[in-house]
Amino acid sequence: MSGLFPFQRVTRTYRHLGRMRRILAVLFRNGFGFMFDKLRGLVPEGKSAGNWEELASSPVSLPERLRHVMTELGPTFVKAGQILAGRPDLIPHEYVEEFAKLQDQVPPFPFETVRQIIKREFGVELEELYSEFDQEPIAAASIAQGHRARLHDGSEVFVKVRRPDIEQSIRADLEILGFLADYLEKQNPELRFWNPGKIVEEFSRRIEEELNLDLELANIQCFARQFRGREGLLVPKVWPKLSSGMVLTMQYVRGCKASELERLPEFGLDPLKISRLGVDLLLEQFFLHGFFHSDPHPGNIFFLPGNRICYVDFGQVGRVSIEEREAFAGLLGCCLRRNFRKAARLLLELVEYEQEPELGDLERDLEAFTDHYLYREIEDVKTQSVLQEFYRLCTRHRVGLKSHIYLMLKAMGESDMLGRQLDPAFNIIRQLRPFLLRVFLRSLNPAKKGGRLLEHYEELQDFLRLMPKQQKSFWQQCLEGKLQFNSRLLGLERLEDFLKHGLNRISIALIQVGLLIASALVIHANHPPMLLGLPLVALIGIGCSLALFVLMYLDMVRRR
Repeated sequence: MSGLFPFQRVTRTYRHLGRMRRILAVLFRNGFGFMFDKLRGLVPEGKSAGNWEELASSPVSLPERLRHVMTELGPTFVKAGQILAGRPDLIPHEYVEEFAKLQDQVPPFPFETVRQIIKREFGVELEELYSEFDQEPIAAASIAQGHRARLHDGSEVFVKVRRPDIEQSIRADLEILGFLADYLEKQNPELRFWNPGKIVEEFSRRIEEELNLDLELANIQCFARQFRGREGLLVPKVWPKLSSGMVLTMQYVRGCKASELERLPEFGLDPLKISRLGVDLLLEQFFLHGFFHSDPHPGNIFFLPGNRICYVDFGQVGRVSIEEREAFAGLLGCCLRRNFRKAARLLLELVEYEQEPELGDLERDLEAFTDHYLYREIEDVKTQSVLQEFYRLCTRHRVGLKSHIYLMLKAMGESDMLGRQLDPAFNIIRQLRPFLLRVFLRSLNPAKKGGRLLEHYEELQDFLRLMPKQQKSFWQQCLEGKLQFNSRLLGLERLEDFLKHGLNRISIALIQVGLLIASALVIHANHPPMLLGLPLVALIGIGCSLALFVLMYLDMVRRR
């Protein structure tokens, strides 16, 4: 959040001042005000700041308080909590359980608004595009709602329409959250381990993806290409000419939702075949294609007659590189062969960290983790329990899984739970083995190895070609006295920030004085045009001076 005040920072910090005051008021009312004590000037008088002791002794738990805050602050915060509920590698387990209770509680927007959006997006009336269009939505969520419709050629479709103006309100909330996360990291060193900035960055990226329905259209098309001709899978058809960033028209799917397993007999479905097909499709996405549906919860999966499967809601997808797939397969293989030193190095390729963990400690924890499950019967190994312990291992060593790696593991856990509901004897680990073996054998392919050697050779060629130019430039700058060294003294950021703000305040004060002096001279000259008996130009100058004073005062309150 560093930068010049007010011209560069006012757009982020104070552009949505009313909304920020509302957010802070809710935080103060729920006992979190002490974390933002320097922003007290933006909160109405009488709000208690609270403290850690009060929160710890309260009958309402800290995670539950935060859930109430998110519910009160509306759709952006509810969505953020829902996303965080799926990231146990970022937040503690008790918060995950509490945030999982968050539900979208938003009413559908009027059909007339749907009609206006479609006309604005495609330039014609709704009736020219659809022969039928149900006015009542099938589902309404925080970002979009969906309607059943029918095209003029008879095709039954599902039309997803984004909420009007939701992008502006979400972006405003994300800007404020970014500011508050930076504030927490700077003012509360004990919270840096939670990395609030990274958490905000994670769900900001996810929400941005869901806001763009045109991106969801592209995801469906990519998914259809990679699974073209695959038996047992239906990818919903899409109509690009009837889709945009605000509207998505796709095939209406009729079948048994994976969340309604009691209806399987109605569709003549075989639970055993469905469970094995589901996990095969998922593992193919991970290990063969590297592009996968990252939110395959039961509400996003349909089972169709003929023991087929259909995924819906492609707003969230993930991508895994070949190198990451091989690292993941190698990690599991090394743990099974008890080569924990190499396993630790491979794990570091799948995570992010500020400081590399102690490899010896990581090796020992991986060994203990492996021994915990290695000698059990495979039927007794619950994938969710394995993943939860693995997330705790990562947290202990202050490393965080790359977001797409986490989404891959999360999808595997959800698939294992669904598979066990369909078939009590099901276990995803048994079906994982052939895919891992395939990845391992592919890594040994001479053609693949030759291709990588060629890539390394080309990189070396580029390095050798550029090195003489870089050396020449270096020595030329040395001889001409133009060589510059950049250094940074750690710990001086606060002093630098203080001096910047001091200089900015002095500059603003000088501008204020100049405006007041100029306004006084204009008043003395009594120069027309006049308003309320005073020259209009003088009134404008006084107004600008007052506005600068208010901005400077708010900044002083915030940094007090």
